Amino acid sequence: MSDRSSCDQWRLRRQQAWLYPRASTSLCLLQQVICSAKSQPGTCDESSDIRIHFGISDKEKAAMKNRGKHISKALKSLGLNARKVPVVSVLVSGGGLRAAIACQGVLSELSHVGLLDMVTYIAGVSGSTCQSDGWKDLEKAENELRRRLKEDSWDLSVSEDKLCEAAERDDYSLTDFWSYSVVYYLTKELLDTCLSCASEESEMGTVPYPIFATIDHYLKFGGKEKILNAWFEFTPDWAGYSTLGSSTPGAYVSTTHCGSEFEGGKLIKQKPERDFSYLRGLCGSALADMNTNLITIWDNIWKFIFGSDTQEKMPITDPEGVMKAIKDQLFNLISSFVINGHCSGDSLKNLQCIMTGNKQFSDAETLTEQMMGHLHEASPHQQRQFILDLLEKTFQPYLDKKSSSFSSFVKKTCHCILHWKWGTTNNFLYKYGDSGDKFLTDQKNMYLMDAGLAINSAYPLVLPPVRNTEIILSFDFSEGDPFETIKATEKYCKACCIPFPPVDDFKLDQEAKAPSDFYIFEGENAPVVMHFPLFNKVNCGSEEVIEHRHKTYSTFHFRNYSDTEVSQLLEDSKANVRNNKDRIFMNICKLAEAIS
Repeated sequence: MSDRSSCDQWRLRRQQAWLYPRASTSLCLLQQVICSAKSQPGTCDESSDIRIHFGISDKEKAAMKNRGKHISKALKSLGLNARKVPVVSVLVSGGGLRAAIACQGVLSELSHVGLLDMVTYIAGVSGSTCQSDGWKDLEKAENELRRRLKEDSWDLSVSEDKLCEAAERDDYSLTDFWSYSVVYYLTKELLDTCLSCASEESEMGTVPYPIFATIDHYLKFGGKEKILNAWFEFTPDWAGYSTLGSSTPGAYVSTTHCGSEFEGGKLIKQKPERDFSYLRGLCGSALADMNTNLITIWDNIWKFIFGSDTQEKMPITDPEGVMKAIKDQLFNLISSFVINGHCSGDSLKNLQCIMTGNKQFSDAETLTEQMMGHLHEASPHQQRQFILDLLEKTFQPYLDKKSSSFSSFVKKTCHCILHWKWGTTNNFLYKYGDSGDKFLTDQKNMYLMDAGLAINSAYPLVLPPVRNTEIILSFDFSEGDPFETIKATEKYCKACCIPFPPVDDFKLDQEAKAPSDFYIFEGENAPVVMHFPLFNKVNCGSEEVIEHRHKTYSTFHFRNYSDTEVSQLLEDSKANVRNNKDRIFMNICKLAEAIS
């Protein structure tokens, strides 16, 4: 049988199958990963071992072998007998709540048409990691998603409890604050499950193998060579710096032990695995620019201090607007220091003026006056300490009415703001002699952050030869240029000597404002990349509608979507799969080496 006739017959079988869709065991990206498995973290007898090696872990190899059998069976049910099962990787990009909802739509539709049963890997970045539920019924999952986003089910007291608990850790950072306040507010849910819970399910091969992307802040800003090595991945089995190719090994520790204290390769102190609420906050912390993030954090801290108490409401009586004025000037002071590296003299003057004559703030006023007299000679460290002291003096009358754990949480959060500390994680390579990279081993902590700050799609985690990806389905939910991830990845791959198909930047730039719904990139010895911009002239109809969609579904979105808006976004994302299913299936068919 020729390749063409084999593909034609297989395609006919596929079309017949759509008339009678069967139930699928595939779930939304994180529905598959988190809650279809056990509720307890995975266990590993040798899980504390650190691995420096080329290639993937033994558990991932076992998962790939079993997944291959599952995919082969799925292909065979459609009339395609395959000697070789192609490795298909689905990439879902970042994009805040927009990406979370679109991710649900894409994976639901991939499942509905039978494509998700042929996917080997799913890799998420930033907002796409936020969509996570516990239902295998995808229709039910969508209804639950709509319900959560439509109703104001965010509970300030629950958030406060989680933050006070997190602040007891010595690695508390703004990522904790972001996870249990901002991401919780956006998604309207908290997840206590851990990623390692999905290890057994993933190893069985019944679901695609999940990969979650972050980057190491220290490496990203350490020069060109370090940027290439900055990607840090989480899977149900292992977490660590990815293998780039045949010349660059990866460095890994078990997911259950990522965050525990190591020194010289020995486990010094084991700590509980971080829950998935924290992980998705870690992966999705770059929803906006630095100033917007800072405003959001500051507004939330103010809300926690003055908005409510676990025991009683504490409404602010502020007829003259004194507290609001102090809040604004304190923010200006903090913002100036965090962004510019020094205190704002104008903010200090304004604070002194507002506090003068107010007995409640007499100590804070005195401190402000002292700082104004020494501002020009004070070091950054002294200025930072002054702001911390000033915040304590300002908040103390209110913190006295709270618990000691709450006061500790507020102080730790303010400290993290002024150091702009995100993603603090104990470095498992600390003083590890065999890594060959003192840049890594000298640091007691890693500082992990949203990978969207590098490339807003996890290409670097599926492209290295060790994962043998042959087809990439790239679903791009970015707010700006819908081809930025493709163009950035081509440059990354050239620097890393990883095969990637050629990209015509000029042509893509011409189509950026009104893209099509499907692009295919092919090249010698490179994977086939199929790229699907979220909003396009097929599902939107015009450039004007595309522009309106982007405004409606902005990345940093802090109001509840209406049910109509959620439904529209789900439909747009599903349409990109539904309208191109034949093309996707045919490319899988071409690579499957069909036999007669």
